[in-house]
Amino acid sequence: MDNNKISLIIPHSDSERVLSELLSNIKLWTLYPNEIFLIDSSKSKLKISEDFSKFCDDNNITLKITFGVDLFPGAARNIGVLSTENNILAFLDVSTFPPNEWLRSGLEILKEQESEGVWGYTYYQAETHTEKIIRASSYGKKSIRTLPGSIFHKDVFLKCGLFIESVRGGEDGDWMSRVNLHRLNISTPKERIIYRGLSNPSYFSIIKKWHRNYLSASILPSMKAHKDLYFYVITAFIVIAAFNWNWIMSNWDPRSVFYIPNVTKISVASILIIYFCYRGIFLPLKKGESLKFLFPINFFIIFCLSWILDMDKIFAFSQAKINQWIK
Repeated sequence: MDNNKISLIIPHSDSERVLSELLSNIKLWTLYPNEIFLIDSSKSKLKISEDFSKFCDDNNITLKITFGVDLFPGAARNIGVLSTENNILAFLDVSTFPPNEWLRSGLEILKEQESEGVWGYTYYQAETHTEKIIRASSYGKKSIRTLPGSIFHKDVFLKCGLFIESVRGGEDGDWMSRVNLHRLNISTPKERIIYRGLSNPSYFSIIKKWHRNYLSASILPSMKAHKDLYFYVITAFIVIAAFNWNWIMSNWDPRSVFYIPNVTKISVASILIIYFCYRGIFLPLKKGESLKFLFPINFFIIFCLSWILDMDKIFAFSQAKINQWIK
């Protein structure tokens, strides 16, 4: 089995069983990296099986484990980026499982297209009904562009900088937006990776995770967060205007052509119906869900969870703003 001068960087924290599955998966690849960086911030010290250590020795793979305390993903990845002398860096997370051709295919694209990197594209695996509802309310069934699964030339980080280290989540999206801002030549992959992190979650755990991550990531210049904020501000403006329509346009005169009976009820109902259809039907369809899955009842469950997650996001942003004022 051949390998190239590629560093594979994997952050890890208290997921030893899943990490073991990922390391076993690496053995099946058609191309190996010559260096694997595991950046571990687990409560208990990470132990690598003798079997995988022997595999690395037999295939001339240097396995490096760096231990840190309470490292967020961005900080862990930065350690890997700064520690390697290789010019090609590949990124995976513990719950992301690539196909056997992933690394070879990505490297071929880098060479053939002379690009600066290859994006990761991730399919979020869902088996149970709860997992599928959570996926439809968040990531969607279509594969989406992600940092895990990406392969870059190291000089990309000289142009775009490193990952922000002080946030629990969202640092990957922030860094990817900087890549887009610099208009770098990043290719689309042929292979997608599988995310298995939705396995056996509860609705409460997802809501809790959503709040934690958005509270932490509120300081990032995320375009998605801005768009969400604009949506809610515009909605609030429409509701306020609706409450005052008859006063603004007709001075509450029922004889005026602009006077609308029950304007508040009509306006609020219209906004709720639009939001309901968008979150419960249109957006899941856009993200790859089928009408068969949505109807007759799942679209309503998806809407309810989506609404809770949206409110959770607003609360997280508001809480972060209040915390800034207090400080």
